[in-house]
Amino acid sequence: MWVFPVLTLSFLIAIPLFVWNATDAILKSTDGDFGDVVVDPSEAGYLTYVTATPSHLTFAVDDDGNLAMVAVIALGPNDEGGSLLLLKPETILGQENTIASIYASEGPNETERSLKAYLNIGFTTSNTMFASNWDSYLAPVSPLSVDLKVPSYEIAVSEVSAVDDSRCCQYGGDIELRSSGVGQFIADSSDDVSGELRRIRQQLFWLAWIEALAIEDDASLIPGEVESGFGRMVSGLSQGDLVIVELPQAQNSEEAHIEKAAARDAVLDMIPFPLPSSPGSRTTVRLLDGVGGLDLAAVYSPSLVKAGAQILIMGNSSEFNRKTELIYHDEKDAGLAERFQQALGGGEIFFEPLTDAAVEITVIIGDELKDRN
Repeated sequence: MWVFPVLTLSFLIAIPLFVWNATDAILKSTDGDFGDVVVDPSEAGYLTYVTATPSHLTFAVDDDGNLAMVAVIALGPNDEGGSLLLLKPETILGQENTIASIYASEGPNETERSLKAYLNIGFTTSNTMFASNWDSYLAPVSPLSVDLKVPSYEIAVSEVSAVDDSRCCQYGGDIELRSSGVGQFIADSSDDVSGELRRIRQQLFWLAWIEALAIEDDASLIPGEVESGFGRMVSGLSQGDLVIVELPQAQNSEEAHIEKAAARDAVLDMIPFPLPSSPGSRTTVRLLDGVGGLDLAAVYSPSLVKAGAQILIMGNSSEFNRKTELIYHDEKDAGLAERFQQALGGGEIFFEPLTDAAVEITVIIGDELKDRN
């Protein structure tokens, strides 16, 4: 009974390092016998296991249970800083269903599943925030100073006023936001036909909150756990720079539209090593440096990930001065190898049949791709 909690804690402690030493299963797979483990990242044969970028999905609901905010959060290396993307609840997923309508009819689990499928990534954790949750989280820094005098908000105010000045606007200027009012501040859309006022207001709230936590630099200001889930995300964002990711979200009175390709690219810029949206939805890849001294993570992995890869292993090939190769181990994966070849812009494809390979495709970056990049 005690073994599983201990193992779980060990993994949680290791995750912030982003790259974890390869396991015995990797080194002893039928992909080859690597002999002694190489610990020098500059040496041929060095391998590491790549852990997923810490990512989180938060739903915020109002007092009536309606979806008010959708936040995608990702942390930077060592949980220092990160990025935030806010999607309007009225955003269309697929042909006709909005995130809010899916939430209303199917609940948070199905909504998360739909978002993961739409964005083609998974999230390491997720949660739902109610008004009372915000109160408890914000109480240590209440009242929170939020400055709404920014051009984007003022433009949105003027657009709402032009339509119906009598409705606009409950919030404006410099405000002192008490923790008991955060839920209403985030959710209120009574003066907001397009949803833009609410989205910008939510962005400014996040910026103010993270700034307040960063100034204090006190983990006790975040209630509950700060090593997992929502608490970990908030704590990590306060330890470095917070980047607000902007994504064009055109909206009429009932629906918001985003371009799927743009949304996926934006999210993968936030989450460079994502989990799959569902088992098997991404192709497992071992990415190796066949030259020596290449920056695989920054230069070569993004195009592979955007082509559908889940990079599990990264390191150096068993020897340097190699040509670029893409090796697949099951005949059904030939098309995937071709897709990755196109994403990289070169390389020769080989079929090496293995029944229990650690990954589906091995990519070795060689001299010609080094020169090209």
